Amino acid sequence: MIKLTLPKEPYWLDLGLDVRIKVRPCTSAIFYQARARMNQRLQALGEQWRNCKEAGLSTDNLPNLDDEPTREALAEQYLTQGLAEAAILEWEGVLDAEGDAAAKVEAQGIRDLFDFYWMIAERFRQQYTGMRELLDAEKNAFGPESNGTSATGLTTADDAKSKTSPVPEAKPTNKASAAPTSKTS
Repeated sequence: MIKLTLPKEPYWLDLGLDVRIKVRPCTSAIFYQARARMNQRLQALGEQWRNCKEAGLSTDNLPNLDDEPTREALAEQYLTQGLAEAAILEWEGVLDAEGDAAAKVEAQGIRDLFDFYWMIAERFRQQYTGMRELLDAEKNAFGPESNGTSATGLTTADDAKSKTSPVPEAKPTNKASAAPTSKTS
């Protein structure tokens, strides 16, 4: 069972290092928009990587997309950045490259912040999607158990008690003697 008590108005997240961001609530629309952005970026990177390989050019400046952990890490990074691009309305504590004025909240600024300060990106993901993860945990409260069985519900009857063993004990038997052998000529 879930409760529909999600924030309906923008709210602030404290990400540490004196960085605060104001975000839209994490809705399905924002999540799917972020996932679409992630897929677009991965597809573009994949095309660039394939084009370089086919042309015999070096791919040293590109991530190795043949490596599964690298692909998974990029997907996670791009999804987090996509969430931030869709959600962040304003921020405090983020200065431009010269360090004189507040940086503009725009896609490249968000990517730069998250690329250079991975701990900010991780805190954002944890806090922003935390409510979503709590909801997932709530709705999955009756999902499969760790041992693979279906969920356990409320006990409605006591376990059956039996005084007899479900399998009768084996009775000792006499060993059979060896069968007689016959000689034929």
